[in-house]
Amino acid sequence: MELLSPAKNCETGICAVNCGADAVYIGASDFGARKFASNSVKDIETLVNYAHFYNSKVYVTLNTILYDNELPIAEKLIKDLYNIGVDALIVQDTGILEMDIPPIELHASTQMHNYDFQRIKFFDDLGFKRIVLARECGLDDIKKIRQNINAEIECFVHGALCVSFSGQCYMSAKIGSRSANRGECAQACRLKYSLFNDKEKLLIKDSYLLSLKDFAMYDKISDLISAGVDSLKIEGRLKDIPYVKNVTAYYRKLIDSCLESGKKKSSSGECFFDFQPDLQKVFNRGFTHYFVYGGGEKKANFFSPKSIGEFLGTVSEKKQNALIIKGDKKISNGDGLCFVKNNALYGFRVEKVLQNGALIVNSGDNIPKGEKIFRNLDTEFLRKLSSEKTQRKIGVNITLNLKKDDFFAEICDEDGIKTKSQIPFAFQKAENAEKSLLNIEQNFRKTGEKFYVTEYSAVYDEDVPFVPNSVIAELRRTMLENLSHKRVERFAAKPSDKPQGDVEYFRETGDYRMNVSNALAKKFYEKHGCKIVQPAFELLKKTSGLELMTTKYCIRRELGFCPKNCKNVPADWKAESYSLKNEYGTFTLKFDCKDCVMRIFA
Repeated sequence: MELLSPAKNCETGICAVNCGADAVYIGASDFGARKFASNSVKDIETLVNYAHFYNSKVYVTLNTILYDNELPIAEKLIKDLYNIGVDALIVQDTGILEMDIPPIELHASTQMHNYDFQRIKFFDDLGFKRIVLARECGLDDIKKIRQNINAEIECFVHGALCVSFSGQCYMSAKIGSRSANRGECAQACRLKYSLFNDKEKLLIKDSYLLSLKDFAMYDKISDLISAGVDSLKIEGRLKDIPYVKNVTAYYRKLIDSCLESGKKKSSSGECFFDFQPDLQKVFNRGFTHYFVYGGGEKKANFFSPKSIGEFLGTVSEKKQNALIIKGDKKISNGDGLCFVKNNALYGFRVEKVLQNGALIVNSGDNIPKGEKIFRNLDTEFLRKLSSEKTQRKIGVNITLNLKKDDFFAEICDEDGIKTKSQIPFAFQKAENAEKSLLNIEQNFRKTGEKFYVTEYSAVYDEDVPFVPNSVIAELRRTMLENLSHKRVERFAAKPSDKPQGDVEYFRETGDYRMNVSNALAKKFYEKHGCKIVQPAFELLKKTSGLELMTTKYCIRRELGFCPKNCKNVPADWKAESYSLKNEYGTFTLKFDCKDCVMRIFA
């Protein structure tokens, strides 16, 4: 069972590994779906070597569509990433499968819109080692997929949600020429919109109608494990270090507590935490299971795309800019608090906490008594995260031979990797045998930040030697260095065949939604029986009337007006089509009840 964490950069990736990540995913210099989270090959190599020490893996996101002039650059980058030992690439563009690339493992990104079972089966039959499922897949879908494919399954468990099926969102490209499929998403789903019906009647004014809560499966993680998911993924390659530390640590502890006998984490070592992780204390817009259990629960946050944080309590007393909040959580100077009023989020800052618990805040006049207060910036918690010294250590068994003619140390780690080290040593009999043996053991147990001793034993003759501390230190250093090198070598990436199975695509033609933006991708699909009749959206000159988003999320269902579940749908909500309007334009919206999706058109 793998816990997969995001890494904005090498430093973040190392922190994720320290906090228990079995694998991390990170962007390279180009072609990652988060353009502003790119990294050099040299930095990624540093992360690879660090992660492999713990038998953790590093996956690089090369999951944008490619233009023809970029194909040679992408091919060279793939070769460079293979040469530094990257464990796998997460890819979107099928043109990569037509390149001359080394035997590096490939994962089908969620950007390949892996929600249709036939498409997932196609990629499996091709030979992809792993398929990253769309967040829209329900638990029953996941179980069916697991039973019918050979590839590993990767599912998101935490983080921000894209309102559109991943890889099928063209709204950002339409309104701002920033393509989500090119790693430049401008987050059009986090903007305000007004909704009108076909009679131009205003139904909802200036609300974040497409802004979803954050995905969180912390209370249902065992269901995904039981369903056969191989990798549990945390979203967030743009998130900061405190967020990644906190969320990784939380799910590490949670997964370990859920694993049944016979199952174990896929990497090595034990994490020694010096903080208590808490999902509520870092960025969140409120949490949802999304569609894992169907469409029942609320999924959107109409009042703000910003973090709402954790619930503190209600205002019990108020006097100008002084408040008393009824609750049991400690509040500190500088904390950021907020509340929701008239469907909008208002924030304010704690200037000072008085001895009686009252808060002096910088905006208290508009906060009514009885208002629910949330904290979206916990200064004390962030301070602890910034100074935390969590360590991840490999358990080792040390055997020391102290015999006169044969002085050496053997070490065996928790993965069964062994080394034997020795250095020249002039034997001297110890004046105090017991004291000498104790000193030797104490010094050999000083294994630094990466190891801890689970068992120690020493073999010696009747004459116990006196061993200078300098000799002990040198032998210990050599022993641990040899083991470290051996671990990195043992857990190096394994060669993997390129997906190239002889399998027909399940449709005969494909339009712009196939995201084909180069000759190699077109060649790939046509080789597998699918004629590409339209290039990618980004290459089209005319886009009027095209579908910009397909969403399983539905505004009408969110408000309780789904015709399948509501017997008395208001007349204003029975229209054939609607329009979403904001400063960037007008977009046609249609509720497709047959397929149970919502469609937004240019």
